[in-house]
Amino acid sequence: MARKLGFGIIGCGMISEFHINAIGELSDKARLVGITDTVRDNAERLSSRHSGLYIFDSVEDMLASRDIHAVCICVPSGYHADIIYKAAAAKKHIMVEKPLAITKEQLDEIQRVVGENRITLAVVSQLRFAKDINRAKYAIQSGELGKILCADMYMKYYRSQEYYDSGAWRGTKRLDGGGALMNQGIHGVDILQYLAGEIKSVFAFSKTLARKIEVEDTLCASVEFESGAIGVIQATTSVYPGYPRRIEINGDRGSIIIEETALTRMDIDGHSSEDLTFRPAFSSGSSAAMNISGDYHTLQISDFIDAVREKKKPAVDVIEGRKAVDVILAIYKSAREERRVFIEELNPKPNKHYC
Repeated sequence: MARKLGFGIIGCGMISEFHINAIGELSDKARLVGITDTVRDNAERLSSRHSGLYIFDSVEDMLASRDIHAVCICVPSGYHADIIYKAAAAKKHIMVEKPLAITKEQLDEIQRVVGENRITLAVVSQLRFAKDINRAKYAIQSGELGKILCADMYMKYYRSQEYYDSGAWRGTKRLDGGGALMNQGIHGVDILQYLAGEIKSVFAFSKTLARKIEVEDTLCASVEFESGAIGVIQATTSVYPGYPRRIEINGDRGSIIIEETALTRMDIDGHSSEDLTFRPAFSSGSSAAMNISGDYHTLQISDFIDAVREKKKPAVDVIEGRKAVDVILAIYKSAREERRVFIEELNPKPNKHYC
């Protein structure tokens, strides 16, 4: 393989800017070969903003290029699976924006094709690379909080009707895969499990209360963790003006509160508040989709490049990347069927079967 990993970006919407900037910052080990989009005008506008990036005529043309070693998939969620299948068959490594896919069947097939073709796939879950998130994880794993009793994720965001109207795919079941939880809330679900451990079962209510869309704008679920802890997942794009996402982890010896990626409160038995340093939340996407930091994309893409080069698992591989989607699909199933749903119904472990 060439000294620098050659990247292609598929999809030229707003999130592609984060990938372009990250690859630029990693110029010692990566280079952007070109971009493509089914709407040529989108690609041309993006190219003009970045000194004339090369534009491939199609995904197929990009995947046929020997200069392309890896692709960043930045298209609407409903298209992720089909492009992953094509890229894996072409033996290209894959960095895919969240969610990995939007149905159980797609998730299962992605796992199969990635394994069979022996390529590296990473799912963008960039918040796992935030310093404060990992400080919180250390506190939990080292036992500073004691036994974890409650773990909650509250994401009360705001998106206007104009936001949904700005793209025909937004707020649709076929291409968005879901609403507030699948699109905006998935990062919070991922971090909740990253910190508190895997979720065992859910019971949920899901409604469309404020927007003219096919999917939910307001959702609440009770969750049970494998550890026995319990909690709440709440996600909206309906409440004005929108507030920073908050994650609370409570143990019998201490508690942590995280707003977006900032550790804002930490109370540990035997420690005074003077022992701990906090900062307010920043770069919140609570009211505007682009108001987020690109730093963590850079860190995750760097991890992905190292994984490809060293033939090791990336931090968020296909197994890790599907966990949040499994939980979200279980929450949607619970809301539809008005019952408790176990995560293993979506992703069964060996020797366990569900009707």
